[in-house]
Amino acid sequence: MLRHAAFGKKTDSIFLAAVLSTAIAVPAIPGMFIAKVDLRGLDARETILFIAAVALIALFHIANSKALEYTEASIFAFLYNFRIGIVTVLGIIFLAETTQPLNIMGGALVFIAGFLLIGQRGASRKGVLWSMLAAVLISLMNLVDKILITEIGWARYMFASAIFIMCLLWVIVIASKRPVSAELFKEPTTKWLLIFRAVSAYSFTLALGFGALLSISTYISALTCITSAIAGIIFLKERDSLLKKTIAGVIAFAGITFITM
Repeated sequence: MLRHAAFGKKTDSIFLAAVLSTAIAVPAIPGMFIAKVDLRGLDARETILFIAAVALIALFHIANSKALEYTEASIFAFLYNFRIGIVTVLGIIFLAETTQPLNIMGGALVFIAGFLLIGQRGASRKGVLWSMLAAVLISLMNLVDKILITEIGWARYMFASAIFIMCLLWVIVIASKRPVSAELFKEPTTKWLLIFRAVSAYSFTLALGFGALLSISTYISALTCITSAIAGIIFLKERDSLLKKTIAGVIAFAGITFITM
């Protein structure tokens, strides 16, 4: 759906990022009052991390939209999951997480699946660079997510950051006079795009809030390698290099199998 919005209608990527951030912020507004969220009492380190989280998430929304402007959804799904390797390293260094050899092997297979598709017609140079940037940004973002959720609590972090990010992106849209597309809201799929974006954001951070390891949560979410690729082929008719995509899908599926063992 995001690929369709970013590419099919040539919607401005920053405007689209602001719309997506609004989908996440809408449930956060009543959540702030229900959970009685209060950011007072954050120490200097937590404040810096919170600001970094807001900046990283805002940049990720933009990079994600730009990547799907230039890259087929079926290929982006593989490139985006280069984050597996990045997150594994970050988790080991900063969170003292441990991982099993089979997890590493599975992550390597997903990595290989992504490399198979670089250079295909559906992945321009710009698309590959934006996809890789999105992978780096979400890896750093999820690291900060995990630290802050652990230290200040899920509701306190998630609800407040969602509202700050929405405000930041809309300020950028208005201040830089970005083109606003009313057509986007006439699309019948837009409401589902917004719902799915919110569910995705809240479910991943809730997993972290319930104690899931950053690396394992990322490994499991890498199932998008399979589901997004299939959806792109079926619904967006992204059937160029179908053999390579199929081979990459089989390799990625094997990787996911190792990861979840």
